[in-house]
Amino acid sequence: MVIVKKLLKWLATGLLTVVTLFSIAIIYVTFAVDINSFKSEIESMARQQGVDLTIEGDLAWTFFPQPGISIEQVGFSDQNVASGALDKLTLSVAWTDLLSISGDPSQLKSGSVQINGGQMRYQAHNSLPVQLDHINLQVRNLSLDGSEFPLTASAQAFGGQQFAVQTDISVRMANGNIHRIGLSDLRLKVNEIKLTGNIEASSQLSFIQGYLQTDRFNLAQQLQLLSQLIPVMSAPEFANPSALSELSMESRFTIDQQALSDISSVIVLDSQTIDVNIKIDQQRNKLTTEISGDSFNIANYMPKSSSGADNSSLFAPLAIPFALWQGQSQVEVNLDRILFDGFAVNNFYSNIFGNQRVLRITSLNADLFGGQFNAIAKLDMRLANPSLSLQPSVNNIDLALALPALADYSGLSGTMELEANIQGTGNDVDSILKSLNGAGQLSIESPSYRDINIEQTFCDAAALFGSGGRSSQQWPAGTRLEDFTGDFQFGNGNLTITDFSTATGNLNINGRGTVGMLSQKYNFKTKARLDGATTSSTGCSVNKRLQNRQIPFICKGRFDQGSTSCKPDERVLKELLKNSAIEKLGNKLLKNNDSQEQTDPL
Repeated sequence: MVIVKKLLKWLATGLLTVVTLFSIAIIYVTFAVDINSFKSEIESMARQQGVDLTIEGDLAWTFFPQPGISIEQVGFSDQNVASGALDKLTLSVAWTDLLSISGDPSQLKSGSVQINGGQMRYQAHNSLPVQLDHINLQVRNLSLDGSEFPLTASAQAFGGQQFAVQTDISVRMANGNIHRIGLSDLRLKVNEIKLTGNIEASSQLSFIQGYLQTDRFNLAQQLQLLSQLIPVMSAPEFANPSALSELSMESRFTIDQQALSDISSVIVLDSQTIDVNIKIDQQRNKLTTEISGDSFNIANYMPKSSSGADNSSLFAPLAIPFALWQGQSQVEVNLDRILFDGFAVNNFYSNIFGNQRVLRITSLNADLFGGQFNAIAKLDMRLANPSLSLQPSVNNIDLALALPALADYSGLSGTMELEANIQGTGNDVDSILKSLNGAGQLSIESPSYRDINIEQTFCDAAALFGSGGRSSQQWPAGTRLEDFTGDFQFGNGNLTITDFSTATGNLNINGRGTVGMLSQKYNFKTKARLDGATTSSTGCSVNKRLQNRQIPFICKGRFDQGSTSCKPDERVLKELLKNSAIEKLGNKLLKNNDSQEQTDPL
């Protein structure tokens, strides 16, 4: 027992001695070493590492729980993309590291970094600036030998949006360079958006791979918050009030700055799954984006009818590869089915190439309205007024399905074929329509025109010339025509159809017409020629004077009103009536003369 008591007494005495010595050392360092005298030296060392550092506040020693330095009012800039100011920065290391470190930071076994308040601005080349405010960060047991240590941070950005991150981080540093960084069990929160995953960067940060995913969140709600922060940005109003209410994403990526990079993502938007695969060829400076999915209801994301809003910005992500990538870019879209309001597009495929603000659509194919649509196009955005060239081709399009869906007009049916070569310039739909020029060919198989019965109109006009023409029969509504063919061209905001021809019964019809693409008005000048004594087997009989003779008609109307006026050309009609009256008078005189000769005696 005596030995034990002596041993405990010796240990207590030793510990007290050690504590006393450390206390004396701390007091000596605190009073004997003016740490603020090292400000200029610290700033100079930072500049040697490429960082402009300014210390406006005081420096102070900290000793518990670890020895370190507390610095107030620190300004910094990396002379490139990052700059800012910190209210208070505390740096500390483990007590044991003070005995083993030999000038190489990678030998640090344990330390901590703490930031209380501050702001930072980050702006990379060709990107929008990011401003972080109210920065708070804490790193415990910091190590640069590859061991994991915890990190938590929070900040505000974009006018008060809350950011928070928590992760286990590992850093391996050697010879003053970072060789590897790993983020495991990453949990990032941006307002109500939660993101989790793992990221690892190696080969001096030139090779990055990882996995990220988000919980389901309400994107429409987040856009509403942004619209409150950015006055020029208005929150979209959708035809479907629940649009953009559910969004989640997951992504696996491998980024190699020296070779090929691959980012594979799955986006679930309102229960619609879309796969997005991005491939980057660093050697060829080429970006390829592949978008595919089973079905996408685009009608849900159209503007609310009463809002008058334009939701086209929602589809801006499709243009991001072309807008941000400085080299060659390609976007390939493959969707089995796209749903619009009242109709669907099946087997949609497009392949777009971009280079130096010039886009080339090498393939655009879709099945719709019982037929097919194909096109190639070029969009040149190098000038302030972009130019467009388009070569569309449509086959077997059912107009009875297409016109009600696209133009809210159901007066024409038939199966359409079209080929065209069109050019235009402009920054909006109206200016492009005004500038369009080009030409093409159009044909409609078995057309039927609901708004007017052409045979009845011809018979009514023929009755003005005497016998025949008008009939007391009940005419059917509309007109069934034989195949329609014609050429067309664009100019001054109009679509002009030239040299069209068709027929109904014994009437052959040809002429030309103009459709105002902005005014929605149309005006057709047609000529009807009767080959036979009657307009059809069930039609009216016509005076011989009008057989094998072209009768001009003028048809006018508006697509948005659905009304049509189709009448004979008044000027020609008056001339025909005049000639007809003279001929009738001459015939009457001749008939009277013949009667008198028969009654007069010889």
